[in-house]
Amino acid sequence: MLLLTSLAHAQAAESAPVTAAPPAIPAPAGEVRPQPTAAEKRLADLEERLAAVESAQSTADKDDSKNLFRIYGFTDMGVQRTWISETSLIAPYLASSNATNFVVGNLNLYLDAQPSKDWRFLGEVHFSNAPGGSPEQSNTSPPAGVLARLTERQYGHPDPAQPDGTYVFGGLVSIERAHLDWTHFSFLKVRVGQFFTPFGVYNVDHGTPVVITTKVPFFISSRMFPTRQTGVMIHGSTFAGPWELGYSAYVSNGRTDLAPITFEDDRGFGGRISAANEQSGALSMKFGASFYTGRVSDEVVDITLGPGGSLVANGHSTYAFRESIGGVDASFDVGATRVRLEAAVARKVYDPGAREPVLATFALNATTPNSWTTSAYAIVAHRLSFLNMEPYVTGSFHRTPWSFADTLFELGGGLNFYITSSVTFRSQVSRAWFASIAGTADTEKIAPEQDVTTAMSRLIMSF
Repeated sequence: MLLLTSLAHAQAAESAPVTAAPPAIPAPAGEVRPQPTAAEKRLADLEERLAAVESAQSTADKDDSKNLFRIYGFTDMGVQRTWISETSLIAPYLASSNATNFVVGNLNLYLDAQPSKDWRFLGEVHFSNAPGGSPEQSNTSPPAGVLARLTERQYGHPDPAQPDGTYVFGGLVSIERAHLDWTHFSFLKVRVGQFFTPFGVYNVDHGTPVVITTKVPFFISSRMFPTRQTGVMIHGSTFAGPWELGYSAYVSNGRTDLAPITFEDDRGFGGRISAANEQSGALSMKFGASFYTGRVSDEVVDITLGPGGSLVANGHSTYAFRESIGGVDASFDVGATRVRLEAAVARKVYDPGAREPVLATFALNATTPNSWTTSAYAIVAHRLSFLNMEPYVTGSFHRTPWSFADTLFELGGGLNFYITSSVTFRSQVSRAWFASIAGTADTEKIAPEQDVTTAMSRLIMSF
């Protein structure tokens, strides 16, 4: 329309009568192109502007399409070995103990979609060889005098789609997280789905490319806090001078060790507050405090014969308890030195007559008591310019009433090499000691047999 209007205006201007036109002056002999008229200049300017608008629109469309859907992830593989006494109570449950193994540690893919400015989906899928090779209860009856027999889970299975009985090999594909986010306001965002519990340092930055140690601290592997939850969370942040103040609060199905669903109408609740000063400079720091409370129970259904031969289903829990957990964390980056600290305390209270059974040292049919659990760890790492490497040391303790001990101490150290921006090599050696500080003579005698030494290394790539 702009072009047609300009052309019409130009034609009207050129067709208007001119009463006092001077006589035409012949062009110089060396001139080839006549000077453009005012209308032609205006038309060329409009065409240039339209081309610029179309180019900008095309570029914007392309940029939006790039942010619509992305796939990225990380993987790590290496070698490891665990040393533990053959008479240990926990050795049978540690896969490949006292044997050196090449392993594929993690293969995680992120599915990241943002079809509009205020909405985003983030999914993380973990591929694992588990449970192949891990111990399970044997289907065969154990010999006389043997309480239980463990066997290794089969890694390969016949493919029912293949008539020749072809075996397929593989393990589990687990959903680490899958949530939808509404992000219109920085101080108020909404997350719905399965998300990592917002607490501490390791559970949020859990990927091997971003953590410091090769071995996850027992603080995390013991799952004092639920690792992930399914529910609704609100979170956000704002700035107060150089400090970023953040918060999160959520309601969920609770701890999902048995299933991603809950068996009763009793929600899990939790939240976190944090303060971070991560501006560029010699010192960067972050502090946080987290809490969680919820109920945990199992669900069994007994089917019996009722009056007249009818079937009667009786659903109930064999154990149920409420847990309440609080934790604090701190991170410091002082030049090339990094320090990570976390600590937590948890209280577990069972319902009357609904305690979990446990195989105690010398007492079958024992049950777990109401208990307090405390745990903490510290990591100190320093980046060197030589070979771009980073040595580190770590220490932790965990106190809880196990059947064979009540306290775990762990010390370790390692060396990281940052080969490229996307490739890292990490290694670590650690030693864990079990002790019975407040236990009986029996537990004091058996606890040292549970001590574990672990050596592991990983070559990590993010992509």
